[in-house]
Amino acid sequence: MKRMLAGLMALCAGCAPVHYRPIVDSGISRGDYELDLADCQNLAAQRPAGAQAAGAATAGAAIGALFALAVGLRGRDVAHVAGWGAASYGIAGGVEGSLQQREIVARCMDGRGYNVIAD
Repeated sequence: MKRMLAGLMALCAGCAPVHYRPIVDSGISRGDYELDLADCQNLAAQRPAGAQAAGAATAGAAIGALFALAVGLRGRDVAHVAGWGAASYGIAGGVEGSLQQREIVARCMDGRGYNVIAD
């Protein structure tokens, strides 16, 4: 189970949209766009999706273990349910963190005068 959790964390750490590029409609030159985009991506990186995934995985493991105990499971069965809780919550947390980063980039670009059409 430890290997599964380590793999999950490695996977979710890569959830961040490092190269996310929103579609914009603007008359601003390409050079300015690239600089602004890099600044916005750096701003979004301050909210790491991997950290959110790790926190959600921890919560999922606790919830899974408590649920397993509540329905009368014991031993390895509790560990398996806790592992599934950690995996499912961790993936959901990573996806949520990734979506938040995309929104940060889109809002940042919008704040810099770009008309963000699709994020």
